[in-house]
Amino acid sequence: MGIYCCEAVGAVARPLTFLIWGGVFERFPELRVVVTEGTASWVAYYKEHWDERYRDWHVTTKLGDYKSHLSMKPSEYFDRNVRMGTFLARKEIERRHEIGLGCIMWGSDYPHPEGAWPQTREMLRDAFRGVPEGEVAAMLGGTAVDFYRFDREKLAPIAARIGPKQEWFQG
Repeated sequence: MGIYCCEAVGAVARPLTFLIWGGVFERFPELRVVVTEGTASWVAYYKEHWDERYRDWHVTTKLGDYKSHLSMKPSEYFDRNVRMGTFLARKEIERRHEIGLGCIMWGSDYPHPEGAWPQTREMLRDAFRGVPEGEVAAMLGGTAVDFYRFDREKLAPIAARIGPKQEWFQG
């Protein structure tokens, strides 16, 4: 189980590496990919790592042309085409700007105990302590609404009924 827990990030990041470097997001700019069932804590490192390999420096220039088919940095494809569905541990919230606030979408991972459930309200309260309300709203649903191109007005009554609710994570 320890091996699985440590290698799960690689299993999530590898397909994204192939999509980015394979030029899939270049050829299909409207393609949307959401990664769930994992943490987003690795994202900042990988975006930096991909971009480092994209830049011309002595380690990469000797490898030949492997990037002319890309018109943007790898991190820019990620930011445009990928979102992370995660139950948002405090460490991810603290690094939200490094990860990319606009790529984070909360999910309870119900009914799995490794997610927020069954202490969803307490975990939300702890995770979002001190975070500006607009950023909380984005991570709790606004980013998902925008990314999936949902009708915000039609969803409002459902969101009001089933939550998550602002009072769950305040005070």
